[in-house]
Amino acid sequence: MKNVLIVDDEKPFLISLSDALGTYAHELNVLTARNGRQALTVLEKTKVDLLVTDLRMPEMDGFELLAQLTSRSYDIPVIVMTAFGTPEIEDRLKLLGITQFIEKPVDFDDLQAKIMGELAASSEGFIHGVTLPAFLQLVDMEKKTCTLTVRSAGRIGYLYFLAGEPVAAETGGLTGEQAAHEIVVWDDVSIEIEGVCRKRGKTIQLPLSHILMEGFRLKDERLRAGGGDPDAVVSGREEDEFLFSDIPEPAADQPDKRVHKKEDAEMALEKYLESLKEIKGYKAAGIMNFTGEMLVCDTDDPNIDLGIVGATFNDIFRSAHEASRKIGLDSCKETVINTPKGVVIMRCSGVDAPVHFHLISILAADGNQALMKMQIEKLVAPIMQELA
Repeated sequence: MKNVLIVDDEKPFLISLSDALGTYAHELNVLTARNGRQALTVLEKTKVDLLVTDLRMPEMDGFELLAQLTSRSYDIPVIVMTAFGTPEIEDRLKLLGITQFIEKPVDFDDLQAKIMGELAASSEGFIHGVTLPAFLQLVDMEKKTCTLTVRSAGRIGYLYFLAGEPVAAETGGLTGEQAAHEIVVWDDVSIEIEGVCRKRGKTIQLPLSHILMEGFRLKDERLRAGGGDPDAVVSGREEDEFLFSDIPEPAADQPDKRVHKKEDAEMALEKYLESLKEIKGYKAAGIMNFTGEMLVCDTDDPNIDLGIVGATFNDIFRSAHEASRKIGLDSCKETVINTPKGVVIMRCSGVDAPVHFHLISILAADGNQALMKMQIEKLVAPIMQELA
């Protein structure tokens, strides 16, 4: 049985709503309170799974009740009812971690649906076999409110999302953005998801895309500082040194030819991407190293952040590569991800290639996948030659 606490100063309304919820008497236990003070008394004595509260009430109004929930660390999903729905009130509620509200006069059917939906969403689930960056992208795209418990190699971390935005994180002695940077790059994770945000305070100000990019950058720095893992791929800066190390360092009064060679290579790579732009449905393309750092990129869609695309899909590709090897199918060379809104195609230079890179392209859902794959295949050899 789930306990739902309804808080409103109008007794007839409480009776009517309790009767309306009688349909769910086999799974709901409805509790009532006439103001915020009475509600806190109920909360002290009973485990409440969902709070539904009005804002304007005597003795203690809804805003003060919500503030008390935060100060007393009550982690309860909340639906707010108000007869005075304004953008200012909505913004104030969002700062308190409330995303569900309904205007008075209340449509009982609508409120019932919200109550049952919120209770269903707050149930827990476990996710396995998906990379964490890919799953976080889904949370962002679906604007989900949730708490994620992430486990990896004996470590445990918590990520809190409100309407798809990261608001807090914790792991070990770290909190906020520092904790988020640590967690998002963990490998071989198991994810426990709960459909409520268990943190009301906001300790993360950056969007998810920045959190992911910074997390992978910091991970690369740690690998370089510690000599790197034997199985780790080279980072972007190390790869640059590898690609252009055949040119001696210049004398103090001479121009650095290494810089010019790198600039020339980037210009050549951009020309290869140009050949993809004429394909039907083209949205974006890029060439990245094995850490997901873009060497060159191009997009016709301002909504596509190729930096985050590289970091996220590079992680997916590497997971597919490892999975294909484990089941005896040798290394993965290409992945294609189809979604209702578009297609992502990734092609690897090959693990035995002298230079490692990924070529990624994004098409609209009706784009010409066959032609894009053919053109990408043609580009692998000349790009490899350009980088060698």
